Amino acid sequence: MAEIETYLFIGVGGMGMAPLASWLAKSGATITGYDDHLREPVRRVLVNAGVEVRDILFAEQLDRITTVVYSSAIQASHPLLESARARGLKVLRRGEMLAEISSTKKLIAVVGSHGKTTTTGMIAHGLRSYGIDANFIVGGLFNDPDLAPYHYSESEWLVAEVDESDGTIDSFSPEVTLLLNVDWDHADRYSDEAMIDEAFRQLIVRTQSRVLFPSESGLAERFHETGGAAIETYSTASKEDCFNRSNEVAAIAVLELLGAQVNADLFDSFPGVARRQTCLFKTDSLTVIEDYAHHPTEISALLQRLRKQSSGERLVVVFQPHRYSRTKQFKRAFAESLFGADKLFLLPVYAAHESEQSGGLLEDLVGAFDVGAPECLTMDIAGVQQLVQSLTDQPTTVAFVGAGDLDGFAGVFVEWIRCKGALDGAWFGYLGGRVAPECTLKSNEPLANKTTLRVGGAARFYAEPSSLADLRALLRSAKLFGLEIFCLGRGSNLLVSDSGFDGLVIRFSAPAWRKVETLSNGRIWAAAGGRLKEICGHAAKAGLAGFEFLEGIPGAVGGALRMNAGAMGSWMFDVVERVQYLDETGKLLDLPKDAFHFGYRKVEEISRGIALGAILKSPESGEEASIRSRMDSYSSSRKESQPRAPSAGCIFKNPEGNYAGKLIDTHGIKGMSVGAAEVSDVHGNFIVNTGGATSEDVIELVRRVRAAVYEQSGYILEPEVLLVGDSWDSILGSGLPTEKEAKGV
Repeated sequence: MAEIETYLFIGVGGMGMAPLASWLAKSGATITGYDDHLREPVRRVLVNAGVEVRDILFAEQLDRITTVVYSSAIQASHPLLESARARGLKVLRRGEMLAEISSTKKLIAVVGSHGKTTTTGMIAHGLRSYGIDANFIVGGLFNDPDLAPYHYSESEWLVAEVDESDGTIDSFSPEVTLLLNVDWDHADRYSDEAMIDEAFRQLIVRTQSRVLFPSESGLAERFHETGGAAIETYSTASKEDCFNRSNEVAAIAVLELLGAQVNADLFDSFPGVARRQTCLFKTDSLTVIEDYAHHPTEISALLQRLRKQSSGERLVVVFQPHRYSRTKQFKRAFAESLFGADKLFLLPVYAAHESEQSGGLLEDLVGAFDVGAPECLTMDIAGVQQLVQSLTDQPTTVAFVGAGDLDGFAGVFVEWIRCKGALDGAWFGYLGGRVAPECTLKSNEPLANKTTLRVGGAARFYAEPSSLADLRALLRSAKLFGLEIFCLGRGSNLLVSDSGFDGLVIRFSAPAWRKVETLSNGRIWAAAGGRLKEICGHAAKAGLAGFEFLEGIPGAVGGALRMNAGAMGSWMFDVVERVQYLDETGKLLDLPKDAFHFGYRKVEEISRGIALGAILKSPESGEEASIRSRMDSYSSSRKESQPRAPSAGCIFKNPEGNYAGKLIDTHGIKGMSVGAAEVSDVHGNFIVNTGGATSEDVIELVRRVRAAVYEQSGYILEPEVLLVGDSWDSILGSGLPTEKEAKGV
């Protein structure tokens, strides 16, 4: 029996990857998609097509995969790619997978340096409009989110764009080739114009039936050698000299080849492709557009068109260079093409997968302007405000131009204008459509009822992401709006200031973050929001011993990893094998236990980032009954030794050579109170809320306990609980010395 093909798409959120994966899923293939930078609109397309989207993926889960397809933006050293190759799996780049599909179809390849996605989208629009049954795979999303960027059918025809940037163009032998234009680009692969010409020339030689050229372009003469395919031309002479008009007539040429009788108004209803001259905002005095142009030729054409459309209006351009290699290659040409703007701003270079290159940095581009040096913007709310302040009463078009991540910056600008500088409204407006409907978004959300101590104020912004895509969008919003972030689990070991938290609180309570699943060889995957108590039960059922100490710790995995939570003489990192987390730059890392610096109540690396989950390793196996017996014993011990009233757990760290609870007990401090905050008479290292306590009550009680212990013993107790909305250093700094200061360190 033939083996069933199962595909894993790594980097499935890429604009070339998502429609291809979706088309394959609709063809009946089993597709898993993984991308740690997935965005919600793309995730929705994939899920609707039947792709299983995974936020977390382990190497061992490759065992059910037969073919791995990866984006060219994914580095060859990616751990999943290395694991796939080690397993002997078939590994293909996106273009190579498309070539395999197209070898079973009559491929109409849309190629060229500019306009491939728009033209393919126009052809797809025509196919839908005229009911022509042909497959298509577009390399982008339509502006209308209800329109899929792909169509699967049993038709022998397939329309798809073929990309030259990564060299996979060499894998195709189309039935028909539509060559739109040719410009030198992608200097990281093609060192000169002759090399990129040769890539297109060889594709034409491999074309089976016919090659379509725009007649006024000179391409038919430049690429006249074919392998027997007929050369046909279509005229753009009657159309305006801009890419979109040229793209329209190119699309018509293909539609007519497939038998359509094209009406003159066909493209009046074309929804457009996202980030291609997309109007983001419009009033009588201000128009805001975004365009994907990232080559000097594209930029010149775009600015020319905008000048014609908005005659007399002030033209402000915000340009983000795409890749260091392209910036180095074209900085002089960029300066010339952008010179037509009345006001020009530059954003930092979008690196993609590249490292910095001398000559391709932002300052190199600025230096390429002989006159009219542009202003540089930071990619945050300060940059947005700088741009807003540059606007005048004159009617203005603001064009955000580039192929990087400036769409987020443009989105903040639009919402800032729409909300007249109201931060709260702009934040909610920005996230609309960027997170899933299942993602909870609130403002001024009370936090007291989300902590085990039950005190504290509200979060200015609050969110419960439903997926990693949501989390990414929230983190990006925080960076753009300059918001401090705090990640909340079950709220133990936590004290929230009465004034609340003037930033974004992210809570991992959605089902995706509560997953706990058994892996092979005595291991468990536990996501950040998984409760420690649930892990104990899961482990006991699977006969995995060594997790019993987690029973009764009122916390979640993310916080336990961050704090290296412990009890009964054991610690979280005693059972950790690997951790997946986002570091402080937002990079997703999957690292073994030995890569972390962990100690008493702190793990350095995770404290600076966000834990997504961990693979936990059982030290030993055991019978469920004996495991549950130990769990019950630990639970009983906790109930006898710890208070039932609301608390944050142990309030102080144990000082070196002693125990905080013992010191408090020995010196008769149990029962001390401030307001409704009281030192527990059950365990001295617990401050309990007897009913109606405030954060200030707790903080003042911490001061008094520390002073009493220091006066009677010389020990300085440092708070163990996290203080959100304020800092212990600022609150306690004017009181006792720190433990290090007392020791003269």
